[in-house]
This record gives sequence, structure tokens and C-alpha cells, in this order.
Amino acid sequence: MTPAPDAPQRFKFHFLNDQGQPAGMFRKKGSWDGETLTLDDLTLPAAALLEVQVRDKLLFLAVPVGGNEGEDEATEAAGPQVGTVGASISGGATAQSLKAAIDVARSAVWAESHREQLERDGRGAAFRSATCPHCAATVVLSDMPRTPQVYCAFCGTLWTERTAADPPAWERKHRICEECGYFAAPRKFTVFYFYFLLVVYGWNTRSTWRCPACMRGDAWKMLILNAPFLLGVPVALTQLTRTYGSDLTGGPYAGLDAGNKAARAGRFDAAIAKYRAILERLGAGAEVKYNLGLALAGAGDADRAADAFLASLDDCANYVPAFERVAPLLEEAGRTDELAELKRQWA
Repeated sequence: MTPAPDAPQRFKFHFLNDQGQPAGMFRKKGSWDGETLTLDDLTLPAAALLEVQVRDKLLFLAVPVGGNEGEDEATEAAGPQVGTVGASISGGATAQSLKAAIDVARSAVWAESHREQLERDGRGAAFRSATCPHCAATVVLSDMPRTPQVYCAFCGTLWTERTAADPPAWERKHRICEECGYFAAPRKFTVFYFYFLLVVYGWNTRSTWRCPACMRGDAWKMLILNAPFLLGVPVALTQLTRTYGSDLTGGPYAGLDAGNKAARAGRFDAAIAKYRAILERLGAGAEVKYNLGLALAGAGDADRAADAFLASLDDCANYVPAFERVAPLLEEAGRTDELAELKRQWA
């Protein structure tokens, strides 16, 4: 059943233009009532929000775009076209709180729709779902084998079933880095440059989300280029320190950041050794086996890379990143039986 709507979240916002900048001078009113997102005169039911992403104050929504009556059968079979709506949230509810609430609602609606479809097909007993302990979204697991770990596509986290009642904090901090594609601990970094040329001075600043291994080179560059002007040095030192943080060198993922750094530098043998050392003490580790698959693929060993991705799915049957990587490798290698079984599960 769809959860009862919480108290409405109200906020002010600007729509984003094609360049991703706020459009118009005046803020518009928006609200989320637990079932429907309203942006000025645009009304979007939870089920229609195909994807929700947040970057600081920016909210990005993927929504289906209605087709034309004259569309041919091939276009119709390909599914609905998708458009993007962007909004800069500037008052009231935050972009993060909106995403969290929307994800809970839309995942519940989709899960209920899936359950009803299985009932109509006479397969109601096949329905299985889980609630993400990190974001409370509903994860559909029908036809998936039971595995030690579960993946939430809504918040991007993996969790271990045996600790779901009291999930460790490090689970939430780790996910796929959008820049390098490796499983890591992405975080928000500030890139800041100050300059002074005779009577002209100024600065340039922006935020970026990436893993420490991806940021380390830019942090050193920032320190070097800011050194002559001093004012930018504290920011550079802070960001550089964060790329070598103590939380990257200890705990269950000790060695992960070093492995990712080696992989980014093309030293795949060193990266593979790091990942295997982590797996020896971690037990179930779909995320590390995924990184191992990436490193093996980078080293040119496609067959063993496919095996690593399959091992990742043995630990977490619904781990989307591993499935997306292994499917083309199995097809290329002619491993049709394994590919057919995966497609059956993921249908």
C-alpha cells in the first residue's frame, strides 16, 4: 500500500533554463503533498517522476513526454520519450528533503503497480520487496535470488541484510563515483582559485561531487596555483586534507581509495591486489567485486572481468552497476545461457 501522505512541504523555486541557470526574476511557489509535486502550474504525480536527482539546491526531474498521434509502431514500442525539468530550490523545503520524500512515494507506487501486475498474471506469490534502511524507498526484488546484500537505486547505496535494522554509517557514505565509475566514497569538494593581477583581482569557485581519488590531482593543482596569492591557500589545504581523510584509510574499506587511485593511474595489477585484500576480510562485497571487474576489464582480461561482475551479482542480485557492465561482456563472449538467465531475472 502507498504510505499516507506526510505534511505538505512548501518551497520557493526558479525553473532552470537550457543552460542550467535560474530563469526569471521572481520566485515561484511549489509544494509536495506526499503524492503530487506542484511546480507553479505544473502538476507531477509521483508515478510520473522517472528519475529524481539533486545537486546542492538544484532539483532535476525526468518525466515522460507525451507522444504524437502520428508516431509509428517502432517509436511507440521503444517506450515514452523522456524530458527533464530543473528547479533551483531557494526557500522552505530543501532539494534534498524533496528528493527523499518523492523517492519514498514513487517507489511505493511502482512496487504496488508491479504487485498488481503479477497478480493479474497469476504470479502474485513471486512479488518480493525490501525497504531501504538508508532512504526508506521500496526496492522491488521479484524473481531475484536472495543474496546477502541489496542495492537501492534511489539513494545509490548497498546494504547488508543482516545489519539492515541498524545500518552502519559507512554504507551510506559509499557509492559509485559519477566521474570515474568506481565504487568509492564520493563527497562534495570546493574548487577555489584567487587571482591578483596589478589592479585586477577576483576569484572563481564551484562545487563538485567526486571521490577523493578523482579530486586529489585538482586539490594539488589548486594549492600550487593559489600559493602566490595566499588567500586561496586555506581553501586548497582544506580540500587537499579531505582527499587524504582518515576515514579513507581505516574500517572495512581500508585500501579501497588506494586501489581506486591505482586503477585511475592505469596500474591495474596494484588495484586488483588491493581489491582482493579487501575481499579477504569483507566477506560479501558486491561493490568491491564490481571494482575488481572494472580493473580486470581495464587490464584487458574481459573474461575474468565478466566473472568478477557475476560474482558481484552473487553477493547482490539487483546490483544495477554490475548488471550493466556484465551483460555486454557475456554477449561478446558468447556466454548466451548465463546472459539469458540474467535477462530473465531483470525483466
